[in-house]
Amino acid sequence: MKNRWIAILIISVLAILPGISTFMMVPKAEAKAVNTVMSTQSWKASFSKALKGSNITEENVYVTTDKGRKVTATITLGEDNKTLIVSQLAPGSYKLHVRKQAFAPSELKTTSHVIAFTVVEKLEAVKSEEELQQYFKAILANGNSEAESESRTENNTSSEDKANSLSDSSNSSTTNNQVEGVEEGDIVVVKNDIIYAVKDQSITVVDASNPKNLKLATTVKLKESQYISKLALYDNVLIAIGDEYIEKTGTSMTTATFYDITNPKNPNFLREVAQEGFLQDIRITKDTLYLIGNMHPNYWMLKEGETLDLKPKTYDSSVSKDYKSLPLEKISILPNTMDGTYSLITAVDLKNGAKATATTKGYLGGSSGLYMSENALYLTTPIYNGKRGDMVGGMVMDRIWMPTQVDTQVFKWDIAGTALNFVGATEVKGSVLNQYSMDEYKGNFRIVTTEGNMWDEQNVSRNHLFILDENLKELGSVKDLAPGEKVYSARFMGEKAYVVTFKQVDPLFVIDVENPKKPTVLGQLKIPGYSNYLHPLDDTHLIGIGYDTEERYDAYSKRNFTVTTNMKMSLFDVSDFQNPKEQSMVKIGGKGSNSEVQYNPKALFRHTEYNYYGFPVVLYEAGQGDEIVYQGQGAQIYEITAEKGIVLKGNIISKNSGDQYEDWEQVVQRVVYIDDVLYTVARNEVKSYQLKDFKSLDTLPIK
Repeated sequence: MKNRWIAILIISVLAILPGISTFMMVPKAEAKAVNTVMSTQSWKASFSKALKGSNITEENVYVTTDKGRKVTATITLGEDNKTLIVSQLAPGSYKLHVRKQAFAPSELKTTSHVIAFTVVEKLEAVKSEEELQQYFKAILANGNSEAESESRTENNTSSEDKANSLSDSSNSSTTNNQVEGVEEGDIVVVKNDIIYAVKDQSITVVDASNPKNLKLATTVKLKESQYISKLALYDNVLIAIGDEYIEKTGTSMTTATFYDITNPKNPNFLREVAQEGFLQDIRITKDTLYLIGNMHPNYWMLKEGETLDLKPKTYDSSVSKDYKSLPLEKISILPNTMDGTYSLITAVDLKNGAKATATTKGYLGGSSGLYMSENALYLTTPIYNGKRGDMVGGMVMDRIWMPTQVDTQVFKWDIAGTALNFVGATEVKGSVLNQYSMDEYKGNFRIVTTEGNMWDEQNVSRNHLFILDENLKELGSVKDLAPGEKVYSARFMGEKAYVVTFKQVDPLFVIDVENPKKPTVLGQLKIPGYSNYLHPLDDTHLIGIGYDTEERYDAYSKRNFTVTTNMKMSLFDVSDFQNPKEQSMVKIGGKGSNSEVQYNPKALFRHTEYNYYGFPVVLYEAGQGDEIVYQGQGAQIYEITAEKGIVLKGNIISKNSGDQYEDWEQVVQRVVYIDDVLYTVARNEVKSYQLKDFKSLDTLPIK
């Protein structure tokens, strides 16, 4: 019986590990590399087997032209001892030769490698269908693309981080944008006493001209297959951004629908523009809308020998009613990538009622993060470095790709209206948290990352800040901040950077980035809890919104661990850069209390004249054991000044009347203002309040 179960176990293991044909198979060392690199970059080839530094000689490792002539190149061994880095090559076609003598002894079978690659001076368009097909076939042959491409679908001039909107209504709320002059859109926007709010496949238009008598001006209904995620305003044009499944083509599209709102009670459809795939985000700057998204073609069907159209589809109702494949001259392969995902960028000129033809470009190489200034677009994507050939239970797992570390690749485009000019790409150590960990200042790009895993005692996490020039060459860096912790928030304010890391306490680092070649940590503050979002109050004060924490002891592991309790908002005084301090702090609710502002800064309400800052909130309190008890939901408004600190002014909370949890339809999504009136916007109602004393004025139910 025992032997029978062992046999069954062996058969089961072999069944789930394709590629293992014998129990003690010895796999060959494998190579992984991209086929194209920019001349401003280094080209890399990674191996599943370690190389021996002393064996990296001109005899064992060298570069030739595609005709076989040896050329001079700089070849270095990476820190992991499995990556060869080739640089200082002119544009052209080359081959890297790695003889088996260059490898260190291991259980893997050693072979020599010859890897072809091309160095290009500028990004070229794909020249033929055959070239495009060969690219995807190479990915399939590489075998690592699936794990990498899944990561693309996760889970954002000087940047002074001032709130701004392209709406011309100076007496009403604007979107909490990261960069002045660059609009990001939101689920609620305001213009000329009208509130526009997203609700699934429709837009609720509320007439707030009389705050004591709110009226539903109209409801703009989109297609049932179209789910709206964001709204944006430009002059008298309302833009609804969302995802739509097109049954006719069997694909999902990112769609921008344009309406003329000269008469807000009767929005007039102008046009619809779409690109295949899913939305990453939008930006509007200098009269141009940019749709940025990802598209995953079904290239794995090439294994079945099928002939496929692997080009993304686009649509523009002002040109044609048909969905058209993107022309080859609009498709390029990003350097140093081997990823079957497209990054798609559609640019629409918004002048003259957004009537100009939309321009779409497709770049093979997916992305998951973005930052945009008025003059440049940066996309980021994680790079999962992994290994093959690990021993599991005495067997060599030849076909398992095991990610060991995440780095970040950065791509840059100069933008000028609908024109996109690819500048280049680079890599930085570690992963980037979100768009607020990135910034452009005086042409230089700054980025904060976390390398490693803070729970991995063998590879302790550490945090870095890199400053790159306009061509993405590294100028300076601060490395190894807060070992054992990770970045929870970051904010750049001109010549200073503020970084919050956390594991058990919250260090706030103040970093001088005035000299891009020598950024320097000036000071730090350690307090309990952490901030998920940092917002500038003025040049020397920061608002931090996050959670308080407490330390507990686990009797089983005999270790202390940290848990979150209530929400927390802090005012940091950084006027003395060497000695930052928490000037003021408030605790919000109890354990379980939460707000969308913790992960989406668009939910932050701001009114500069009153010095008001607020956000939607759902309040809980700690119950018995690990239980949490629902208390109510609504919004809280605080007056925040350098002189008085943080003072609660408006506690607009609907108290719990016996429910176990909050009603999702009734939860406040955004807080906005028009003149001296504050409005809370939920899916099923809009409420108005006097801004000076928060006295209730009216409630408009939304069906």
